[in-house]
Amino acid sequence: MTGFRPRVLVVDDDPLSRRILEQALGSAGYDVDSAADGQEALTKVRNHRPDVVVTDWQMPRMDGLTLCRILKGSDETRFTHILMLSARGETEAKVTGLETGADDYLVKPVDPVELNARVRVGLRLQKALGELAAKNEILEKLALTDALTGLANRRAFLDALEAEVARVARHERPASLLFLDLDEFKRVNDAHGHAVGDEVLAGFSRVLNRGCRRGDLAARIGGEEFAVLLPMTSRVAAALVAERIRRATEAFPLGQSVDVALTVSIGVASTEDSPKPLEAAVLLGRADEALYRAKAGGRNRVAAG
Repeated sequence: MTGFRPRVLVVDDDPLSRRILEQALGSAGYDVDSAADGQEALTKVRNHRPDVVVTDWQMPRMDGLTLCRILKGSDETRFTHILMLSARGETEAKVTGLETGADDYLVKPVDPVELNARVRVGLRLQKALGELAAKNEILEKLALTDALTGLANRRAFLDALEAEVARVARHERPASLLFLDLDEFKRVNDAHGHAVGDEVLAGFSRVLNRGCRRGDLAARIGGEEFAVLLPMTSRVAAALVAERIRRATEAFPLGQSVDVALTVSIGVASTEDSPKPLEAAVLLGRADEALYRAKAGGRNRVAAG
């Protein structure tokens, strides 16, 4: 649309830092708003829906991590692109920020050139994932869904995987794949019957959907086996998504009529590690092998292939 300017929300309790960020982003042509803490930011996100949120980590009233958890935990705001800023540059801090749901991480003091570059990347990702999400909606309308869980079915998943592998080959941007299997699911059917087993599968599908990002495609492959296609996602980022899903599965009961607690084993494969030319069957095989290692290693874990 002519005249459209992407909206960026800056969240920082330090007035000088906030002003520097506003000026750097405003000079790049963005429509910039600001908030002094996470509480104020939450209201502005819900009212104005910015394309990108650039937030400091440590703030009074509500810090950046809490803001991130709330935004990513809501269906209305979970696709907001979040760039976390912190003076903490150690790897553990970065992993914590990303595991909380942040899409990117920068160490303060922030270089304005790098800041604008990261925001541009976030906007491109939002646009691409939006297009992929629209395509996924079309797939659903074509009834390529699993009747029990509402996820994509095996056919829809394989079609999407073939298309994604072809895109990766053209554009040389990575994609990743998760294979997931509910641990010891058979005992649920044996102990409670297939009706409860179906409740558990439907419950896990909801956990899976909450753990996925816009543009990701979650599918039920068969029985208690699931898969997630992660476009434009590296192996490391895919492992973080997998770990988030694993933790969520472990934390929440999946049944409704019966309180059933289960765990999930997850295998991760990426086009980054796949031989050329890329083949969907090879990526599937590597994800399956990684899942087998997760199972053999004791279950309730993530293994990368």
